[in-house]
Amino acid sequence: MSNGLIDPADTIKRLHRALQKKLASISSSPTRSCLYRSSIEVEGFDLISWLNSQTTSTRIFWARRDEPLRIAAIGSVHHLVGSSLDILRSIHSRLESAESTIRYYGGMRFDPDQEVEEMWRPFAKYHFVLPQFEITQEDNRQHLSINFSVQPGDDLVQVYAQCRHQLAKLTPIIPLPTERLPAVTRCDEVPNQEEWTSLVQNALMAIERKEFEKIVLAGRTTLHFDQKLNPWQLLNSILMKNGRSFHFSFQFQEDSAFIGMTPECLFKRHGDLIFTEAVASTRQRGMTIEEDEALGAEMTASDKDQREHRWVKRMILDRLTPLCKDINVINNEIILKLTHVQHLLSEMKGELREDVFNEQIISSLHPTPAVGGYPKKAAVKHIARLEPMDRGWYAAPVGWMSKDEAEFAVAIRSALVHNNLLHVYAGSGIVLGSDALKEWEENRNKAKNFMQLFEPS
Repeated sequence: MSNGLIDPADTIKRLHRALQKKLASISSSPTRSCLYRSSIEVEGFDLISWLNSQTTSTRIFWARRDEPLRIAAIGSVHHLVGSSLDILRSIHSRLESAESTIRYYGGMRFDPDQEVEEMWRPFAKYHFVLPQFEITQEDNRQHLSINFSVQPGDDLVQVYAQCRHQLAKLTPIIPLPTERLPAVTRCDEVPNQEEWTSLVQNALMAIERKEFEKIVLAGRTTLHFDQKLNPWQLLNSILMKNGRSFHFSFQFQEDSAFIGMTPECLFKRHGDLIFTEAVASTRQRGMTIEEDEALGAEMTASDKDQREHRWVKRMILDRLTPLCKDINVINNEIILKLTHVQHLLSEMKGELREDVFNEQIISSLHPTPAVGGYPKKAAVKHIARLEPMDRGWYAAPVGWMSKDEAEFAVAIRSALVHNNLLHVYAGSGIVLGSDALKEWEENRNKAKNFMQLFEPS
């Protein structure tokens, strides 16, 4: 398990002792199913190398934007796969008797009603997991944890034996491959540029007919390689090149992983406090400081970009107001600068009413006009009819929830690794006055986060 900075045998022994201590504190006959966690402080773990080295099919990575929190998780104490957001209510019920540090991780499809392409089947409509092991890195400190459940009537000696069995499966760390990522042998685009122009024209005609005010259309670029792509090597390259984003990877079977570097937070929850934001309108980054500032100023002054951003902000406020005692904009229309693009950003903070659950928040917010359109139902219906592909988890909520907290991001700037293919997704907002060529170029700028990592063969 070590990269040379820690003694792996000592680490396992310490986790065994922590587990024994935790079990000794548990009632021998719990009256309901309970979730527990034993943790020890460790040092020297490279989280991506650790994930890459493990043999379990379930592997998860999460890194918070602008804050020093990184989580690597493997295995499964509990998998929940469902067809509706009611799955989150089930998780909430299980977490009521859990320790506050226990988290379920997962996500959902952009449009659960859309037909599922084969490559997205491992992810299901809604898929959440309580991992067996986690390494949490925050403020330069690392903790290794084992999660486990105890059911009424369970023999705690047997529970300990099962945990020991899982501990024995942990694999020593093997450094990530040092060779460069493989070269691209072929590149396919769906839709192609001609088809994209037709989609945008179709959408603009629908806007003129007042079917909706805004729609976000997306495309998929598929990169082919002559060998299987390692998702953890890819994620490591992304982390080194792209900042100011939520970074994530969800892998539920060996040959598929959903990876992303999204700048967009759907919401964060701390008890009854909720934090959310509107991220919309885009310009590329400039080659010089002067050009960069000029592009940002152009975006701020653009009537089209202001309308696009304010639709998102207005929708969020309208949808959260019934769920909140109070909600306010705390930072209005500032510029969020990323590696390749910059956006307009408005941040909001509210106090939730009593008995508001996470599934109500997600149902109210997803999809925002930044990834779907406005009004929501008309735009999503048009997307399902027009787009020649399955978005899968692209532009959908991904994240985690615990008993008292939750954090979900919008899975844009994302890609699906599937064997020797990488499916890269990007979308742009279409409003009255949009130009198909400019929106095509905007999508390409957004996809650069992935495209820059590879060379053609």
